Amino acid sequence: MARKIQLAVDIGRRAVRVAKIRSGRRTTLAATLFETIPPEVDAEDPLAVGSMLASAMARAGIDPGPAVFALDRSITSLKRLTLPTDDPDELPDMVRLAVERELPIDAEDAVIDFSIIDRSGDGFVVETVAVPRREIERIERIAEAAGMRVARVAPRCHGAMRLADAAEPTLVLDVTGEGFELGLVERGRLRWSRGVSIEGVEPGGPIARELVPEIRRSWLSYRVSAGEIETPMLLVLGGEQIADAVEEISEATGLTAQRFIGDRRVQTDVDMRGVWPLVGLLLPVSADRQVDLTAPRKAPDRAARVRQRVLASLGLAIVAGGIGWTIGTRDLASLEAQSADLLGKAIVAKEEHLRYKRDTLRAGHLEAWVGVRPDWIEHLMVVAGPGLAAGGTVLDEFGGTLDAKDADFDRGDDTFSIDSGVRIAVEGESESRDVAANLRDVLVADDRYVLRTTGADAEGGRRLAYPFGFIMRTTVLDPGAESASDDDGGGM
Repeated sequence: MARKIQLAVDIGRRAVRVAKIRSGRRTTLAATLFETIPPEVDAEDPLAVGSMLASAMARAGIDPGPAVFALDRSITSLKRLTLPTDDPDELPDMVRLAVERELPIDAEDAVIDFSIIDRSGDGFVVETVAVPRREIERIERIAEAAGMRVARVAPRCHGAMRLADAAEPTLVLDVTGEGFELGLVERGRLRWSRGVSIEGVEPGGPIARELVPEIRRSWLSYRVSAGEIETPMLLVLGGEQIADAVEEISEATGLTAQRFIGDRRVQTDVDMRGVWPLVGLLLPVSADRQVDLTAPRKAPDRAARVRQRVLASLGLAIVAGGIGWTIGTRDLASLEAQSADLLGKAIVAKEEHLRYKRDTLRAGHLEAWVGVRPDWIEHLMVVAGPGLAAGGTVLDEFGGTLDAKDADFDRGDDTFSIDSGVRIAVEGESESRDVAANLRDVLVADDRYVLRTTGADAEGGRRLAYPFGFIMRTTVLDPGAESASDDDGGGM
């Protein structure tokens, strides 16, 4: 069983905070540390900050070990997404694609993780967290200089979120850091959050007159964008220095505010100044709701599973081969003969399979061509029908030609198709120009055919006075079947 993490660290630009717990039936806060970074220590130098942190922890009697490191909300990007998938293995890639498009920095310079908020029939609701990679690298270098191991990196607002009322909407105001963090928590989930870094006059954190205007601006901005929401309770996390500002903050936000004084899950025997969010990060939570920016969730390596199966198969084969060599050396020649026989059968079977496939394709090719069967009688009835009905015409010649191109092969279902058409040449005679024109008009009105006249309607017929001729083209092979289908449709 993995060792439970009992140490949380918050490294700011002006101070460091540490909380250590002792696990049991009830979590006990064993020690805390608040140390201002001295002016002679360069806060931008990870080695210097790490050495200063190690010295401060030694003076406070806190042993270094694996720790959760907190990140300010002001340097992290949080967003809630709904992803349409029922496979949790697809979430890492989907989250990265969705978040990378909105990052203000290059995707390669960001670390992205997420926690699962809810699962519905349409997919997953997740909260994404993105942070510049340089911030994670800075924490790792500070931890190395302090002789500590980074067990996990998570936003500090996630720790504050776990201290909110799980049943009622709560606006958590965390003023324990170097600025403030606002988070709207509903049913234990973070719905909205914002962090503002304030360079206050006091190294221990901003004072009331520095906090209140920014808090009012942040909350009103969210209220305007969110529209109608259920009015939450305002829970203020801070040390004694914030006690006098609670009423002023309540007036600025228009919410009923109270100062956070403790959690029933945590027994406190030491000063809690500025470490409640760190304690929240150490409280137990399900794995799918936990963020770790040192080891973001990744899509499973499906190829690795295949490799493992292959290696396992090879291992079994080696063991089986060793046993076979030990107890079956005398049967080696027989096994080789069987192997050669099987190989020969496999070769023959492959050739037969290829021959069968070739024959099948040939047969399909022939069937496709054979299936192109124009109904010449029906075409003749289309051409001759109007003349027979009206009278006064004689057909001298009716010639049909199949106009087909090469066969097309569909690799999806291994079938052939023929793009075919019909060309019909018609010659005849009519007793008058009007009769010939009427016949031509009837055929032109038939949308199935394209008609082209091949001669002028002049006198000179052998049996009737006016000869006529035209060429008809169509892609309809059986006009009789199509007419029947149209009749059926019209009767419905």
